[in-house]
Amino acid sequence: MSVQLFPGRLAVMAMGVEDTQLLLYPRLIPLHNMELEGEAVPLRCSEDRLSDGGAFLLENGHALFLWLGQACPPELIQGLFNLPSLAHLQPNTVSNARRLPSPSN
Repeated sequence: MSVQLFPGRLAVMAMGVEDTQLLLYPRLIPLHNMELEGEAVPLRCSEDRLSDGGAFLLENGHALFLWLGQACPPELIQGLFNLPSLAHLQPNTVSNARRLPSPSN
């Protein structure tokens, strides 16, 4: 079974302007400095925006990617994955992720 992270050429040609814009210019949302009750403020997606101590969510309308810097705070890793550090997290898996209360679950 293969998973397609990005739509094919024909699907892109059938997309509306807003969906195409999101695909080409994805949202980069910093999670490490977000307030619990605050609203996420996306940044312009650029490698320069990523920081070693940060955690970012990259969203393009078709896929979500979680980027964790090497110096990401252990408290954040513990809170998200119930693991003591980033070194204990296996890449490409979220089986350790905690299910946090949200309106959808």
